[in-house]
Amino acid sequence: MVSLRRRLPLSRLLRPPRSHLHRAPGDETPEPWTDAYLAAHRRTVAGVLDDPELIERLAHGRELPEGYGVGLDERVIELPWLFAQGLAGRVLDAGSALNHRHVLERFRPSLESLLELTLAPEEHSFHELGVSYVYADVRELPFRDGYFDAVVCLSTLEHVGMDNARYGSHAERAEEPEGEADRALRELARVLVPGGALYLTVPYGRRENHRWFRQLDRTELERLAAVLDPHDVSVSVFAYAAAGWQRSDLDAASDSRYHDHLRVGALATDRAAAARAVACLRLTP
Repeated sequence: MVSLRRRLPLSRLLRPPRSHLHRAPGDETPEPWTDAYLAAHRRTVAGVLDDPELIERLAHGRELPEGYGVGLDERVIELPWLFAQGLAGRVLDAGSALNHRHVLERFRPSLESLLELTLAPEEHSFHELGVSYVYADVRELPFRDGYFDAVVCLSTLEHVGMDNARYGSHAERAEEPEGEADRALRELARVLVPGGALYLTVPYGRRENHRWFRQLDRTELERLAAVLDPHDVSVSVFAYAAAGWQRSDLDAASDSRYHDHLRVGALATDRAAAARAVACLRLTP
């Protein structure tokens, strides 16, 4: 198995958090997945991506501001973490996590090209921003070997082989979704240039099967990384609590539970909107 190294904080001497990064007591985030929540989410993500100090913290493994992202889902971690990696060249976004105007406006200028790949057309597309779209299964990518300088796969691999009706697929759930995820991972690596990087995030904690996705534990995460036998792999783990998101590690976050709003529905006591931990991996096959 591949050993996953976590990135340790370099400093605890942090400046006070900025207003768009946290919420004051009593200033609660709207109930998840309402229009008000989505608007608050957009404002927060845009503000963070425009904040060089916060991006620098993520790039250098430092802790997050107190109260960061209270009541907001893991995208407020995944997108800034990815932004801090300094993407460049030809990029494939497998799963279309970047396909939002406020995100694309900040990512696209530094890239030679950006191609969004998902199973079926989404409500919005942004050709005017220089973004291309392809609709295909990540397990059978319609690209030649070694085409992309970087491949992004945010909170997507855990859905491969599962019930994806809500994403436009009518294929039956696979008997062994783990094997289907392996197949997808190999395809993502195949289309990378030699030395290119794969940026992968998944919900992390207790092993859970929610039928429309899986949450991975440490054993599954290490097995997944070993599929590519990468010569370089690093992992950053972030965990959610009532006080917001903060850096963690594979051991400390190993008991995290996912708040599945499709099954539970009710607002969580800690205001978790989805995952309570996320693992962010950079792999060089």
